[in-house]
Amino acid sequence: MAQGGVNYHVRRVRYRRGVMKLWLLGAGLAALPCMNAAGQIPASITAYDTPMACIEALHDGLISLSLEQSPDGLAERFQRLEPLIVTTHDLPFIAEFTVRRHWARFDDEEREAFLRTFQRLSVMTYASRFVALSEDTFRIQESRALGSGRVQVVARIVRAEPPDIPIEYVLHQDRAGWRIINVVADGVSDLALKRAEYQRVLSEGSVADLLEVLEQQIAALP
Repeated sequence: MAQGGVNYHVRRVRYRRGVMKLWLLGAGLAALPCMNAAGQIPASITAYDTPMACIEALHDGLISLSLEQSPDGLAERFQRLEPLIVTTHDLPFIAEFTVRRHWARFDDEEREAFLRTFQRLSVMTYASRFVALSEDTFRIQESRALGSGRVQVVARIVRAEPPDIPIEYVLHQDRAGWRIINVVADGVSDLALKRAEYQRVLSEGSVADLLEVLEQQIAALP
């Protein structure tokens, strides 16, 4: 996810462009196990029957944690957020898609390392950017079919001062129900950004080089 900043106040929302271009059930949930080398995650994760239910869960979870959390550190927010991101996003699909043809060249150890680091970056980005949200931060507008079994849910981030920021979530259905596979914010596709960057790194270097890039991005998060 591209660099950017977001700072929301609980009752007034202020948005700085960039947060969703980067690409929280509430208290009491332990972090789910990470994906393994085959891209598998626990079979017991929450299943969402409709695309709208998935997006509502994401929004409600982010807001709920934000409103109830004490000023915990990033590590604590990461632990609280991880279950929701794993259940609402198909991270194995996204991760493999970003590297496409290079995936076949990864051995099991490289795949597992990449999937784990990719998941950590994805969750850490949410944890560092969404710190204090309002109950009115997100507005869902509609759901529409895209073909090939995919659905787009159109929403927006409400800003203190117009215009609001449009967001389109693209979802597909797998054994865990409906899950997010891409987020397009203000016309910018998170998946396309990642795919271009990761494939460039792999075309010029190795899996180790890509992992280093991801670790650098994690370290650079506030």
